[in-house]
Amino acid sequence: MATLERAAALRLLDRYIIVTVVKATLMTLLVLTVLAFVLQLVEEIEDIGKGDYNSWTAMLVAASSTPRFIYESFPVSALIGALLGLGGMANSGELVAMRAAGMSSRQILFAAIKAGMLLMLLAVLVGDGVGPFTEQYGNQLKLEKQNKQITFSSRNGFWAKDGNTFVNIRRVSVSGELHEVTIYESAEDRQLQSITRAATGQYRNGSWVLHEVRRSGIGSREVSIRQLPWLAWESVVDPAVLSVAMIEPLMLPAWKLWEQIQSLKLRGQNAATYEIAFWGKIATPLTTIAMLILAVPMVMSGNRSISAGQRVLSGAMLGTLLYLFSRGFSFLVLAIDLPAMSVMLFPLVVIFLLTLWLKRFAAR
Repeated sequence: MATLERAAALRLLDRYIIVTVVKATLMTLLVLTVLAFVLQLVEEIEDIGKGDYNSWTAMLVAASSTPRFIYESFPVSALIGALLGLGGMANSGELVAMRAAGMSSRQILFAAIKAGMLLMLLAVLVGDGVGPFTEQYGNQLKLEKQNKQITFSSRNGFWAKDGNTFVNIRRVSVSGELHEVTIYESAEDRQLQSITRAATGQYRNGSWVLHEVRRSGIGSREVSIRQLPWLAWESVVDPAVLSVAMIEPLMLPAWKLWEQIQSLKLRGQNAATYEIAFWGKIATPLTTIAMLILAVPMVMSGNRSISAGQRVLSGAMLGTLLYLFSRGFSFLVLAIDLPAMSVMLFPLVVIFLLTLWLKRFAAR
C-alpha cells in the first residue's frame, strides 16, 4: 500500500514539474513574441501610406511573421522557461522537498524531458503548420495593398494578373530564379491570343529573361508554335512580387523541404540550402528538449540565492550564444561543403558537452 501511495505521489510531482516548466516556457515565449511583434510593426510602419497599406494592414502583416519568430526562438524560450520554473522551485525549497520525498535527480530530468516533448509537438505545429500559411498570407496582403495587383498562391504555384495577362509560376528558388513559367495573354474581348511556356526565368538588368521557351500563338483558324532558346519578357512581375511565392526554406514544412531536395537532385541542381533547412527543422524540436536537459544541471548546480532575473539573464545569454553559433555553423556548412546533417548534430553536441560539464561541476 505504501508503495502505491509513493508511486502516486511521484506521479503528482512529475506532473507538477511538467506543468511548471511548460507554463514558464509559454510565458517566456509570449513575452518574446510580443517584443518581436512590436519590432516588426515598427518596421512595417515605414510602409504605411503606400497604396492602400494602412495601420491595420501593417498590424496584420507584423502578426503574420510572428510564427517564424516563435519557431526560431523555441529552444531559447525553453531554456529560459525551464530556468525560471525549476529555479523558482529550487529557491522555494520545493526541489529539496521532492528529493526528500524520494524523487531522484534522474526523475526530475525525465519530467523536464516530458515537458520538452509537449513543447516539441507545439514547435512542430507552428513550424510545419501555422508558419508557412501566415507567412505567405502576410506577404500577399502587403503586396496587394501596396501594388494593387491580383496575386495568389495555390497548389499549382504562384499566379499574378496584370490587365489581360495571367502568369503562372510553379516554383521560385531561393535565389529568385523562376521555374516552369506559363504566360497567358488575351485580347480585350477575353479571347486567348497566346500561351508562352518557359523552363526557367531570371531577372537581369531590370527585366526578365526566359529560357527554353515554347510560344503558341492562337489565331482564329490556326495555332502557330515557335521554339526559342531565350526570350526577353517585359513583365508586371517585379522580383518583390515573388515574395508571395518565396517562403524561406526554414519556414517550409519538413515534408515540402524533402520534396524540394529530391526534385533539385533529380535535375542535377544544388540542394544544399534546402538540405540545411531540412536538418535545421529536425534540429529545432530536438534542441528544445536538449535545452531543457541542460537547464536541470544549471539549476541543480546553482545557488538557491540566485534571483529569477539572474536566471533569465544567464539563460538568455547562453541560449542566444548557442543560437548564434548554430546559425554561424550553418553558413560554414554551406561554405565548405560539410554534410548537411551536421547542422542538426552541432547544437546537440555542444549542449551535451555543456550538460556533462555542469554535472561534473555540480558533483564537486
